[in-house]
Amino acid sequence: MNEMYLRFPGGRKKAFTISYDDNVTQDERLIRLMEKYKIKGTFNIIGDWFAEEDAVFPEDETYINVTEKKAKELYDNQFLEVANHGMNHTKMTNFPTLHMMEEIVDCRRKLESMYERIITGFAYPYGLYSTELMYVLKNAGIDYARTVVSSYNFQMPENWLELNPTCHHADPSLSCLTKEFLEDEVTENPYLFYVWGHTFEFDQQDNWYIIEDLFEQIAGKEEDIWYATNGEIFEYHRAFQSLVYSSDMTYIYNPSAIDLWIQVDETVYFVPSGKKISR
Repeated sequence: MNEMYLRFPGGRKKAFTISYDDNVTQDERLIRLMEKYKIKGTFNIIGDWFAEEDAVFPEDETYINVTEKKAKELYDNQFLEVANHGMNHTKMTNFPTLHMMEEIVDCRRKLESMYERIITGFAYPYGLYSTELMYVLKNAGIDYARTVVSSYNFQMPENWLELNPTCHHADPSLSCLTKEFLEDEVTENPYLFYVWGHTFEFDQQDNWYIIEDLFEQIAGKEEDIWYATNGEIFEYHRAFQSLVYSSDMTYIYNPSAIDLWIQVDETVYFVPSGKKISR
């Protein structure tokens, strides 16, 4: 019997990603760290929460949104993607369906206009979601949506509209999870290590060292770990699910536009985009 498992680009068995919310000024410091360590991730932007260009804030204020001008420059970066966090960061589970749709689509239109790209990712404001909201997201063209529910594991999501991260960056379990992720020998399903948070929390809690220590441990292992945005991982997984197999698994056809790697029993196969391979 053939046992088959997804493998990330190059045949890797592990992937790492991050996700940060609310388009606040501290995002810039995190992005500079991402550039330094070559870490990739997703920033979830609130479509109508941008500071005025001439706004003045108290010196001790730690929650300040970036200006729209700054956002267009800051998040246009090879190490990250932009996703939807609602037009006004509202508790959408309290809304009628029509207003849920407006909140999602208005933000999507705003971000797509700003960045001239298709935006299909989402993070639930306040972590609140429901079956109805997931239905609305799907109909609004959203492919994946991150919750704030820690899975404390590295499993790929079964439902991408209920994408549970591994843990928050300040979770006491982070150190043990990092060690487990790096040291485990993956033999079956691949590992996805997913860390999330808000960058203003680093200033409020004076703990920037947490994310720097994490990046130092995780970075520089390109042979074993795929560093990717949330969307890149989703697209890869969707392409994997689109593979077509002959009845005896002798032939495997990749109809997608993405090159794929899979493991069948003990052998890893490269399945190029639009091609059929034989085993």
